[in-house]
Amino acid sequence: MKKIAIIMAALAFSPAAAWADTTVAAKISTLGFGIDAAFPVTDSIDARLGFNTFSYNVNKSSNGTNYSGKLNLGSLAALADWHPMAGSFRVSGGLMYNNNKFSLNAVPAAGGVTVGGTFYAGATASSTVVFAKVVPYVGIGWGSSPKDTGFSFASDIGVMFQGTPRSNVTATGGVTAASLAQANADLNNSLKNFRYYPVASIGIGYTF
Repeated sequence: MKKIAIIMAALAFSPAAAWADTTVAAKISTLGFGIDAAFPVTDSIDARLGFNTFSYNVNKSSNGTNYSGKLNLGSLAALADWHPMAGSFRVSGGLMYNNNKFSLNAVPAAGGVTVGGTFYAGATASSTVVFAKVVPYVGIGWGSSPKDTGFSFASDIGVMFQGTPRSNVTATGGVTAASLAQANADLNNSLKNFRYYPVASIGIGYTF
């Protein structure tokens, strides 16, 4: 987030002329809440920079075990937008810094927890799931063309190729290394279909 603050501060103190033809859009998406800025390169191509962030806490109890989890979404995007015929429709591609991750803690209110198929009385377990950091993105969308000014509708539909998620399961209470290895293998196998992350967003932009 420090990088974002530096970028926004630099933009805020830039001369007004530097904002000419720049499109700034606020969005809500499957990546969280975000903002991006697009700069025209040619009559039909924009360079677009953006960031997204969101967090969500989960707390529930099931079968005598208390679960607490947190989903953190965070990403930076560096994209190129091609506007065929210099219109609002665009085809986008580029790279994203993917800091999405999920953590979960399991603490028994009574009894214990099952790790790797084995029940351990009085044990606790935690897991984190992370993804590849620098990943490709491709998609299509609609936004201000490089020649437009004023307000515009912005939307994107695409895929972030984030790779196979990687889990790290830890535990206390005498849980064996074999059980932890099995728990990690089981969790990684259940997450393998999440290597493709769908991206859908809508928002409002303004071109200076």
